[in-house]
Amino acid sequence: MATSNVKYECKVAINDFILASILSDPEASSLVGSIDNGTSSSRFLLITSAGKILSTAQVEYEQCFPSSSPYNGNEGASCAGWHEHNPFAIWDSVAMCMVKTVEELAKHGLDLSNASIVKAVGITNQRETTVAWNDRTGRVYYNAIVWDDTRTAETADMIMKENKQPNINPQDVLRSKTGLPVASYFAATKLRWLIDNIPELQRDLNSPEERDHVRFGTMDTWILYMLTGYRRSVTEMENNERLAHIGGEFKTDVSNASRWLFMNLETMSWDESLVHAVCKGSNC
Repeated sequence: MATSNVKYECKVAINDFILASILSDPEASSLVGSIDNGTSSSRFLLITSAGKILSTAQVEYEQCFPSSSPYNGNEGASCAGWHEHNPFAIWDSVAMCMVKTVEELAKHGLDLSNASIVKAVGITNQRETTVAWNDRTGRVYYNAIVWDDTRTAETADMIMKENKQPNINPQDVLRSKTGLPVASYFAATKLRWLIDNIPELQRDLNSPEERDHVRFGTMDTWILYMLTGYRRSVTEMENNERLAHIGGEFKTDVSNASRWLFMNLETMSWDESLVHAVCKGSNC
């Protein structure tokens, strides 16, 4: 996994009128933070209890459009339609927005080191973009596959063929439980592609010692994991390799889970039969 190199400027904007109101009575003030990870940039907002925006910070990050890949079947085959993100670039962009917000508000007299003023932080994100990593070693198996990446169209076709049922449109074989058609758009097809194509991931999934440490997540899960985990020691890193944090919270919510093809809409929980339907023809 390439080291992230944030090369874009983080822009912070502060509403002076709202700030003056808070500074006049900071003890009575409360704020909510919002992390907004989009397809091309991340933002961090601070919002008052009255719904007014105190500050915004935004930074773009690099888009990866591979021209070729060793994982694209025939050597030299086109990678048209492939779209990836370096997951560390996403994490760096989120962290930068938060740090710059704290720094800029401190310059204007508002000290956010008093955590009591920020009551909560929420995450909104590009929904289906998917990454896989090992929470023991910290290694990310591959770049995050972005929601609009079309390489998994063939994967979706494969899943439809493996689950073909009489008198049911192939795209609708999972719809009764998920409410979704089988399509390249959804996270489960990206998970299946990763399992079918990334040897290190296949090895760990087939290892009794490692398989329980494999993590798949959309960007809400990745950001939460990195926010709540701890940095690894320098001795764990080889050749300046970036590693995921250790001990982070591995969670999502139903709105993101519903975009996987794995969540049963009636129970609002993961459904093992759906996981089997998507993965039963895979290499693991």
